[in-house]
Amino acid sequence: MLEDDVAAFLSGNVMIVAAITDAALRPHIGRGCGAYFDGDQGDIVLLASSTQWPDFYANAAKGGMIAATFANPSSYRAIQVKGAIGAVARASPEQVERAARYVAVMLDILAGLGVSRLQLSSVFCDADLIAIRFWPADLFVQTPGPGAGARLRSDIC
Repeated sequence: MLEDDVAAFLSGNVMIVAAITDAALRPHIGRGCGAYFDGDQGDIVLLASSTQWPDFYANAAKGGMIAATFANPSSYRAIQVKGAIGAVARASPEQVERAARYVAVMLDILAGLGVSRLQLSSVFCDADLIAIRFWPADLFVQTPGPGAGARLRSDIC
């Protein structure tokens, strides 16, 4: 079970990038359009575009391991969560709406930090959303500084 502060952090206004590997162990990345911790199921749901990140989607659909990094663009606080993919499905209407709100908020936050919408035109894509559910197994601090890479918790599920 994720602690409340970690669950709130990854469900909040953070940039999200995730990585998986294919059968040859080549990495494939995807940028998230929101995520949240599902306390009832005990897993994390990552929303991502299947068309913007087709290799990421194709390999996620096969299951396996995933590493997702969540970073606050204002403070640079970052956490990486590693775990096993439990399911991949088309996003529900509620998840699509959640992703749309996420993109709108993140565009406003990043504009306030001096990043233009033009610069972000290839960053956020909420078309053809998928929901990747994964069970958190390891948490790592990724905030720049002397503690970067330190394990927060292991075997949390």
